Amino acid sequence: MATARSAFERLDPAMQERLYDMGWTELRPIQVEAIHAVLDTPDHLVIAARTASGKTEAAFLPILSLLAPDPGGSIRALYVGPLRALINDQFRRLEDLCERSGINVQKWHGDVGAAARRTVLHSPSGVLLITPESIESLLINHPQDLPRLFAQLQFVVIDELHAFIGTERGAHVQSLLARVARYRARHVRLIGLSATLGEPAKSVRWLAPRPTDTVHLITDPTNQKEVRLVIKTYVQHSDGRTAAAPNPSGDPTDETDDLLNDHLAADLYQAFRDKAALIFTNSRTDVERYADALNRRAEQAGGRGRFRAHHGSLARGIREEAEEALRATTPTATLCTSTLELGIDIGNVTSVGQIGPPWSVNALAQRLGRSGRHDGEASELWMFVEEPDPSQAHSIVDRIAPKLLHAIALVELLLERWCEPPDLERLHVSTLVQQVLSVIAQTGGTAAGVLFDVLVRQGPFHNVDQATFMQVLRSMGQADLVEQTAEGPLILDLSGERTVRSLDFYAVFMAKTELRVVAGGRAIGTVVASPNVDVGTHLILAGRRWKILEIDARRHEVLVEPSRAGRVPRFQTAGSAEIHGMVRQKMREVLRRNDLPPYLDARGRQMLVTARTTARETRLLHSPWFVEGAQTAWFTWTGSRINRTLLAIGRHVANLEAVDEGIALLFTNADPAQIQAAYAEALRQPPAPEELAATFPVKATEKYEGMLSDDLQTTVFAHNRLDVPGALAVITEAQRSRG
Repeated sequence: MATARSAFERLDPAMQERLYDMGWTELRPIQVEAIHAVLDTPDHLVIAARTASGKTEAAFLPILSLLAPDPGGSIRALYVGPLRALINDQFRRLEDLCERSGINVQKWHGDVGAAARRTVLHSPSGVLLITPESIESLLINHPQDLPRLFAQLQFVVIDELHAFIGTERGAHVQSLLARVARYRARHVRLIGLSATLGEPAKSVRWLAPRPTDTVHLITDPTNQKEVRLVIKTYVQHSDGRTAAAPNPSGDPTDETDDLLNDHLAADLYQAFRDKAALIFTNSRTDVERYADALNRRAEQAGGRGRFRAHHGSLARGIREEAEEALRATTPTATLCTSTLELGIDIGNVTSVGQIGPPWSVNALAQRLGRSGRHDGEASELWMFVEEPDPSQAHSIVDRIAPKLLHAIALVELLLERWCEPPDLERLHVSTLVQQVLSVIAQTGGTAAGVLFDVLVRQGPFHNVDQATFMQVLRSMGQADLVEQTAEGPLILDLSGERTVRSLDFYAVFMAKTELRVVAGGRAIGTVVASPNVDVGTHLILAGRRWKILEIDARRHEVLVEPSRAGRVPRFQTAGSAEIHGMVRQKMREVLRRNDLPPYLDARGRQMLVTARTTARETRLLHSPWFVEGAQTAWFTWTGSRINRTLLAIGRHVANLEAVDEGIALLFTNADPAQIQAAYAEALRQPPAPEELAATFPVKATEKYEGMLSDDLQTTVFAHNRLDVPGALAVITEAQRSRG
């Protein structure tokens, strides 16, 4: 019988003793099930459980017990994590767990010193914790060491599995692990860990896509947790704010307060000034804007409360200080983007804030799960939503409070335990280009047939057929990335050599060159170069204000000193996220209902009532069409991908003037009958996805897609970013309604 006691007794004695030392009194259900699954079967595993539920121990207690008698000879278990900070956290946990066992625990990422790396190369054993980018570096820069490093590899643990599934970085991880597996002498077992999985069956298939693979899914039966959640709503007037706070500097460049909702900032300060909290925003700009405003409020209150900033444009030292402050005993609130969404140890966060609704249910679930990590504690989230004053809103879309509807829809779907399913059918051609270059760099030269075998037949790019693969290679040749020798193998061409030698080659995601901001010899972060970044102007960075003293163009450095004035600079942007159709459908359902969610504040309830009244009076609940002057709104209530397809059909097939307003398409100089007639033609003669894709001026959305031929870019864009069958279904539904 799979009991906690029998599971504990099956652990290696050194593991048992260490658990006693650490004060463990019992194993959790997922740990019991994982111990028996790892020890009794050859299966792969997916462990899905909330944050701080003991997933890491569930995976590693049985792994370490199997390794304890003989942990040497090569790396025996590989832990792959998406973030360096997460690896550092898990390194400390595993080192602690292995204290009595003699199992070596090592790490490898960009911040690990050369001496520690040499130890891994010369004496590989036990567990290695590593980022995907560092696996890439190992494959390219140490090919002669690979057989010794991975000959006896038994386990690969992939943490934060949801962050990889269906993404370009996920395809990268799959390809790297398939290449690593070529050097092992035995079957390698994969174990995925995640707190949020949409459609777990798809996640299982991503982890082990081969039909012969068996995957054991472990979920947490104690996953239910009390949730305390409130949505606070604010009226944003036509000038973009509710009230201006006094400008403390008097500097004309200090426009930060003109962009702030002062009531929202005041409530943020009151809610989080004495709490260990994370406050998420949807942009780095908002992190800086609100961190600056909250710190100035703290100064006015005599120093009560300290608000830190954490995002990808800040220097590592600044980010680590924010993380350490969260672990400290003194309550600290940190404003952040998704950089703190994943499961790094940030202490006992008691509350989470969210400025504006996030893009997805998945993100909301991850962020909510960062609070109440201890048993018996509730997860607490405050969401702050701004909407235009309905009496001043010009657009029918704005008059029905779309941000508030979006926020409510995300919460309702979260409470229904729904998350966005992963897209396993994407064509990851950008990542394929990078992997072709990587394999050639590793080997010095590789035949096209071998590349196809390594990356497609045995790798993750199963939906790339041989003809498309040859198109990719020809495109790479035309871009001077590769060339074919007289003997046949492909080698790197000049541009390929430069690409592989560049510092950002190991990462498959896009990165822009930025200016490094330095104060007193210490790196603060980076900003995008713009006309506003000039000597004598001001910045807000890391939640503090700076004056620019000097710009060193050769070193790409901006030297600054503290200042009373400030302006939020430009940062890298990741582009808008795709919103799933289920979210938009739930928004329409919320608009149709009569109940008032208990988690709304008084203003939110009133705004929802007003939105519903507007929807009834304009008949939006009965017809998707609304005409106002020369404009017609078609409320499609569908996801980003279908809306993008509908927009392309309208603009480039029907020659209509249209824009995408999220929940609706807005047409100028066309009434519903004309629009329906135009789209009816698309039903009679559906356009090919490639025909629509060709009309988009910018089709390259991932890092290496710009190196492909225009035809190939069109094919990839059509496959990944458009949905013609879904669009035709929406058109069919609209044809049934009378404008």
